[in-house]
Amino acid sequence: MDGENRREAFRERFLNSGLKDFTSAEALEYLLSFELPPDTAAHTAAKLLDACGSFSAVLEAPYSILAENDLDEHKAIPVKFLPQICRIYLDDKFFSENKRFDLEQFENKIIAAFIGSNYEQVLLVLMDSNKKELYFGMINKGTVNASEIYLRKILEMCIQHNAAYAVIAHNHPSGIAFPSDKDIETTAKLKSALLSVNVKLEDHYIVAANHSYSMAKNEDFFDIFI
Repeated sequence: MDGENRREAFRERFLNSGLKDFTSAEALEYLLSFELPPDTAAHTAAKLLDACGSFSAVLEAPYSILAENDLDEHKAIPVKFLPQICRIYLDDKFFSENKRFDLEQFENKIIAAFIGSNYEQVLLVLMDSNKKELYFGMINKGTVNASEIYLRKILEMCIQHNAAYAVIAHNHPSGIAFPSDKDIETTAKLKSALLSVNVKLEDHYIVAANHSYSMAKNEDFFDIFI
């Protein structure tokens, strides 16, 4: 089957049943076929999967790796666009109408914020006295192996937004969703610092892949959040 016919077959399958019956290679090929000639999309998809190891790794690969495997910066836009649009979609999906703190949806929203990130980042959430969301965003980008949480910057933002509650989260891109000794130490320092500006630290989430760990829910750390 030539490239044009393959793309048409993919289109019909997608319209009939979405992507549920697609392999990762087929999904990537169909995505690439919107920028590449259909006759080369299959070869490039296979080459990228072989080089990166998985569909998600292709989406998270830097432009330099994509370029080494026949996908220049312009043609890579759909690949780099997909994780970003997924993040926007999930943020909107789990964003309650009145922006109030919804614990059931909150962890999903936090996990969604780190989709596609292959380096450590720190997320800050600020809320008012009624737990209405005032701020939700990344405040720091670190290296793959380490990320410092800047206490002064967090304190300044709490004052700027007149916050009463704060939640922080950071990711372990190549690890597990469990706090390190450094994470525990930093959380305790942050809690004390926030009290100086009358802000209560509600939680510290550790995110890895599609999993999150809430320190405030674990009895080993209850004393930090009292």
